[in-house]
Amino acid sequence: MKKNNKHFNNWISIVLLIIFLIIGRYYASDKNNNIANSSNVLTSANVAEENIENQLGKQNEENTNSLDSNLTDSNIIENANIDQSTIDAKNVDWNNEKLNIMFFYVGQADSSFIKLNDKCILIDAGNNGDGENIARFLKQSGINKIDYVIGTHCDEDHIGGIDEVIDNLDIGQILMPAHGKQTANYKSVIKSAKNKGLKITNPNIGDKFYINDLEMNILSVQNNDDYSDNNSSIVTEIRYINNKFLFMGDAEKEIENMYKWPKVDVLKVGHHGSNTSSTERFLKQVKPTYSVIEVGKNNSYRLPNKYVIQRLENIGTTILRTDTKETSFWMTSDGNNIKVSEMNLNLDSE
Repeated sequence: MKKNNKHFNNWISIVLLIIFLIIGRYYASDKNNNIANSSNVLTSANVAEENIENQLGKQNEENTNSLDSNLTDSNIIENANIDQSTIDAKNVDWNNEKLNIMFFYVGQADSSFIKLNDKCILIDAGNNGDGENIARFLKQSGINKIDYVIGTHCDEDHIGGIDEVIDNLDIGQILMPAHGKQTANYKSVIKSAKNKGLKITNPNIGDKFYINDLEMNILSVQNNDDYSDNNSSIVTEIRYINNKFLFMGDAEKEIENMYKWPKVDVLKVGHHGSNTSSTERFLKQVKPTYSVIEVGKNNSYRLPNKYVIQRLENIGTTILRTDTKETSFWMTSDGNNIKVSEMNLNLDSE
């Protein structure tokens, strides 16, 4: 009886093993089917995502084409405070007891001149060769001394002409960031300054300079090599009574995102209207009445960038571009009101 029970138990074990094997195969098959189904679902999702991306690409292309068609002449001068007649350089009245700011047309480069009574500031001086033209114009206008020369950063299209300005005019103080001292253009400025017994000052954030009723504040400057040439730019705010002017050099969004910015009346747009600058956040803070873009006609960089123009238009600012008619812009301020005139003045050396 015990032997029969043993055989019976063996058969039971075999039957159970067969059942477990059958169940195991069933679940394995079901799992594979699930994996296959999951793979099919993922493949379908990827196809759907690709289709969506293609549709978005077409939409963006259509939006870009639409934006291109809407971008006409961005040199908007329909404001009542802008003289739409072109003033010849010889008709500039420097003795008007107002703050005068000249945004020079120097091609694909920057140069801005500021005068209040008998005191003057020059911010950048264009490319190599432009400085001689700037100095000649100023001397012909009766200006022989510049109290502050600011080289925003070491790029040629900003400091290329500063050595020639130093060579041809009396200079009070030269402000430049320490970053970029080894470049050829920077060395040329240092050499010209040394020949006249001048030293270059590396300003710091928060430094203030005064001429008459004008206050000049350094809002940003990077004096080390942790930043790019553009982001080392000296960013200057000029305050005259109740009017404020902001000169961005080539500072990009990295700098724009670092600070809280004051509301200003006039913005010298950063980096010639490149899309690397003039972010929506920044523009909503400064909210300028006028935005000046110093940029060369038909430049190879296709500046100003259309999206920057769109962002500027969205905040309702009046855009003044030097490239549209190859003209400079002359602003005068009594401390409360700003008048803008186009100037028939091309100081581009090319």
